[in-house]
Amino acid sequence: AYEPEPFGLLDARQALALRWQGLGHGIEPSRIALSASTSEAYSQLFKLLCDPGDEILVPSPSYPLFEHLARLECVTPVPYRLEYDGQWYIDLDDLRAARTSRSKAVVLVSPNNPTGSVTHAGELAAIAGLGLPLISDEVFARFLFGTATSRFRSALVLEDTPVFVLDGLSKSLGLPQCKLAWTSVSGPDR
Repeated sequence: AYEPEPFGLLDARQALALRWQGLGHGIEPSRIALSASTSEAYSQLFKLLCDPGDEILVPSPSYPLFEHLARLECVTPVPYRLEYDGQWYIDLDDLRAARTSRSKAVVLVSPNNPTGSVTHAGELAAIAGLGLPLISDEVFARFLFGTATSRFRSALVLEDTPVFVLDGLSKSLGLPQCKLAWTSVSGPDR
């Protein structure tokens, strides 16, 4: 029987909700959407959050595909700096300065590709303070080096900020051809 489910098979979304529950986050299956890849998820989120000509704030250095994906959706990627002084960190002053009236979301990648930098709880709180939705790419979250005690486990901890967490099978399984991804949504019901 043909029974389309626009957000993906309910069984798969229920399994992901159980996974989140095991990690301490109560995400309902109705707040999880499956996609063919995180690239597709970015495209969907840019369409959802932005009108043509709007901006998204993206880390620099970071994954070079952001610019391409944003431009395909007629969205302008505006970089915010990651700085290095023995360890990588978000230049929060630069992030705040990059925000304009056209800024519609902040993209965060933790651990970052290619720096390996890990976002810390204070940085996450500062990002939430911008009052913009957060797109948190957490596909490399299982691949941390050393210990990072102040690192947040997931941006899903934010309660007053719309958060879209991206994850997928290709990185977690180490199988680049396995392209199933998902977006988990948290934040205020409104």
